[in-house]
Amino acid sequence: MRFLLPLVASLPWAVTATALEFQPNRTRPELPRLMLYFQTTHDAAGRPISLLPLVYKQHIALTHLIVAAFHINSNGTIHLNDHPPSHPRYSTLWTEARILQSSFTNTSGGSGGVKILGMLGGAAAGSFAASTLDAAADGDGDDDDTEAAGPAAAFERSYALLREMVRVHKLDGVDLDVEEPMTLRGMVRLVRRLRADFGPRFVISLAPVATALMGRQGRRGGWGNLSGFDYGALERAVGEEVAFYNAQFYNGFGGMGDTRLFDAIVAEGWEPERIVIGQLTSPEHGGGFVKHGQFGRAVKALRRRYGEIGGVVGWEYFNAVPGGINEPWKWAESMTKILRPEKKPILHITKKMAERLTRVWMVSAAEGRGSRFGTAERWVDPEPNVDYLAMVNAEE
Repeated sequence: MRFLLPLVASLPWAVTATALEFQPNRTRPELPRLMLYFQTTHDAAGRPISLLPLVYKQHIALTHLIVAAFHINSNGTIHLNDHPPSHPRYSTLWTEARILQSSFTNTSGGSGGVKILGMLGGAAAGSFAASTLDAAADGDGDDDDTEAAGPAAAFERSYALLREMVRVHKLDGVDLDVEEPMTLRGMVRLVRRLRADFGPRFVISLAPVATALMGRQGRRGGWGNLSGFDYGALERAVGEEVAFYNAQFYNGFGGMGDTRLFDAIVAEGWEPERIVIGQLTSPEHGGGFVKHGQFGRAVKALRRRYGEIGGVVGWEYFNAVPGGINEPWKWAESMTKILRPEKKPILHITKKMAERLTRVWMVSAAEGRGSRFGTAERWVDPEPNVDYLAMVNAEE
C-alpha cells in the first residue's frame, strides 16, 4: 500500500515560501500535472472545437487531456457521449489528439507529449454495472465455472469493447469515473486486466468525489462516496497500478476555497502527489466553482506545505472562464502560471498537416451540424473557425 504516514499533526502550518515552492520536479517531470476534461466536442452551431490552441497558441503546459465520456452499454456497444467513438463527427478530435501526443516541452526531461486518456463512466450509469464491467465480480473468480459462465462472458464482452477502443484510438490511459455502485473485486479485476493488456507505461487513474478519500463516509459509502467500494481498500490491493486520483472537489463533495479538505485527505494517509484536484472551469457546470485568485492561493499554500501535489484537472474545456467559449484556453493558461510556469509544450505543424486538419475539420463539422457525411463541400460557409495554416512552423 502506498499511503503516506499521517503528517498533518506534525506539519508547520505557518510555513512561509521556501525553496521547495515551484521548483521543477527532476525525477517526475510531469508533476504537478495540469489536466483538462474534453467532453463538449462541438459548439452550438455544430462546429468542432479545436484543442490545438491549448498548446500551440498559448504555450500552456498541459500534461494530460481526458476525452469524455465513454459509456459501455449492456447491449454490447460502446459510445463516446451519444455516438460510437469512431463516428466521423470525432475526426477532428482524434486527428488533433495525435498532434498533441507528439508535442514536447522545452525543459530538460521533456514530457514526451500530452497524454490522451479516455474517461469511462461519469454521471450516466451502466458502464460499471453487474451486466457490464462488474459482471461476476462477486463470484468465486473461476471464469470456467459453469454457473459463472454467463456473467463472466458479460464482463469479457464489455471489457473487449474498452480494450479495442483504447487500441484503435491509441490512448495513453483511462480515467475510471465510477458514479454507480460497483464491487471492490470488480474494480480490482478491471485495473489488473488493463495493466496486463497495456503494460507499465499505460496510465490508469480514478475519479472519486473528494470525500470518498476520507473518513467513515468515504470508506462506507453514502453521500461521501458514489462508487460503492472503499478507495482505501482499492489502494491497498492495486495502488501500485493506479497513477493518481482525480478527486472531484465540487458539487457538494468538498471544495477548494481553502486547503482544509485536501489536508484532511492527506491526514487519512494519502500521498499529496497522488491527488489531482478536480475543479469546475465555469460556474455553469455545477456547484462549488472557486475563482482563480482564491483557488490559486490554496494551491500555492498546499505546494509550500507538502513540497508538491498531484496537480489540477478542470471540468471542462469548451467554455472555461475567464475566456469563455471564445477563448476557453485562458483557464489552463492561468493554471500554467500557478503550476508549471517554467514549461512550454511545442508543436511542429507542417503545411501538409494544416491542410489535412482543415479537411478533417469540415468532415467533423458536417456531422456536427447533422449533415450527411460527405456533403461538406455543399455548405454555405465551409471555412473552419480555427486557422490551421497560421500554425505552420515546420518543413515537410
